[in-house]
Amino acid sequence: MKILRYIFLSIIATATLSSCKKHLDPTPANFVSDADPIFDATSSQTALRGAYRQLGSSGYYGENYVTLGFFPTGDVKNLTTGGAANLVTVNFRADDVNFNTSWVAIYLTINRANNVITRVPAVQDPTFTDAAKNQVIGEAKFIRALAYFDIARAWGGAQIVLKPTTSIDNIPQVKRSTLDQTYDQVEKDLNEAESVLPDGLNRIRATKRTVWALKARLYVYRKQWDKAEEYASKLIALNDYELVKPFSAWFANDVVASRESIFELEYSAVNQSTIRQQMQHPTNGGTYRYAPTDKFVQLLNDPLVSGGRSALIGKVVQSGTTLWFGNLYYRKNSTDPAYIFRIAEMYLIRAEARAQLNTSASLIGSLADLNKVRDRAGVPLSLAATQSDLLLAIENENRIEFAWEAHRWFDLARTGRAKAVLEAIDPNIKVESYELLFPIPVTQIQLDSKNLDQNPGY
Repeated sequence: MKILRYIFLSIIATATLSSCKKHLDPTPANFVSDADPIFDATSSQTALRGAYRQLGSSGYYGENYVTLGFFPTGDVKNLTTGGAANLVTVNFRADDVNFNTSWVAIYLTINRANNVITRVPAVQDPTFTDAAKNQVIGEAKFIRALAYFDIARAWGGAQIVLKPTTSIDNIPQVKRSTLDQTYDQVEKDLNEAESVLPDGLNRIRATKRTVWALKARLYVYRKQWDKAEEYASKLIALNDYELVKPFSAWFANDVVASRESIFELEYSAVNQSTIRQQMQHPTNGGTYRYAPTDKFVQLLNDPLVSGGRSALIGKVVQSGTTLWFGNLYYRKNSTDPAYIFRIAEMYLIRAEARAQLNTSASLIGSLADLNKVRDRAGVPLSLAATQSDLLLAIENENRIEFAWEAHRWFDLARTGRAKAVLEAIDPNIKVESYELLFPIPVTQIQLDSKNLDQNPGY
C-alpha cells in the first residue's frame, strides 16, 4: 500500500528532524512518532494525543478534508489559479493533489490510532489502571472509526488496516473492502469504544457521547432511521448541550468550548489551524484563497433564510468594491477549534430520520426539530408538513447551518441529490453519477495497483 510507505517515510523524517534539529524545531509536547515506544501510562497518553493531533492536521480536519465538503457545492468560488478550481466545478480528477492530501492524512491518523490500540494492552505500569488503559484504547478506537467513516463517505470502501505499520518490511497487502464492510468496521469500533469510555462531558476528548454523535451520523448514511433517531435523541436529551443564542455565540467568542459543541479539536499558537488563513481576507491576516459566491452571500444575508447565520460571512470594502469572506474561523491567531459535532447537527439528523420514518407522529416531531434550529437562527418557523417538503427543508437548513463545515457535499452525495441541486445553482457545474464518490488518488493506485482499484468512471 502506497499510503503505508508514506507512513513509514513520515516516521523516518520525523525521527531525523527531532534528533538533529532540536534547537531549531522543538517537538510539540503532544506529538509522538509512530515508531516511538509505548511502555507506560505517560507514553500511552502521549501516543493518544499524537492521534488527536493528526486528526486535526492540515490535511484532515485542520483544513483540506473540510474543504472537500464545501468546495463542490456551488456556494464557494476559487480565488487562485489552479488549487481547488476543479473541485469547485465538480470536475473531479484522480491526479488532484487535494484528494491525495486528505487520503494520506486520514491513513496517517488510522496508523496512529492502530499504534495505540495494538500496543497499550501490553503496557505494564502499576499506575496505569485497567480503566485508564481501556479509556485510552476506547478513544483510539473512536478516532479510527471516524477516520474510516470519512474515507467511506468520500471514496467508498476502504483498505481496512487494523495493525500499525512502522517499517517497510511489514506493509500489509490489503484489498479494498466494500462500503458496507467499511461501515461495519466503523460500527464495530464504535461499539467497542462505547463499552469502555466514560459518560462524562468532555468536548475535546472522546466519550460515550462522542460515540453517540458519530453513530447518529453513521446511521443516517446507512439509512437506519430508527437508530439515527435513537442516538441523536440521547444527546438532545442531555442538559449539557444547547442551541446557544445568538447564533454566532458558539464560535465568535474566546471561551474554550461552547455548549453548542459536542466534540471539537483544539489548536494553539504553536499548532495552528490553517483553514483560517485560507478563508480570511488579508486585512484580517488571511490569504483569501476562496470565498462565498455572490448567490450564497445573498442567501446568508437574507433574514428570512439565514437570520443570525449571516455572521458566517464578513466583508471588507476596497476601492469601492465589497469583498466577502468566510468568517467561521475568525481569530487572528488561528486557534479556532475544528468543529466535528454540534448539537444543531443532532437536531437535523433526528429531523431527517423522523421525516424518513414517515408516520404522522414522526412528521410532527421532524418539523419540531427543524424549527428548533430555525428558531435559534432567528428565521420564521417552517410550515412543511409532508415528507418531501420536510426533507427539502432539512436539506436547505443544513446548507446554511453548516456553511463552512464538512457537510454539504457529503449530504448531497449520500442522498443522490447532487446533480439536481448543483446544476440548478450553477449551469457551469456538471455532476456525473460516478462523481458521487471521489476518485482514488492516482498516486496511490500507481504504487499499489495489485490491491487498490479505481472507483468506476474515473
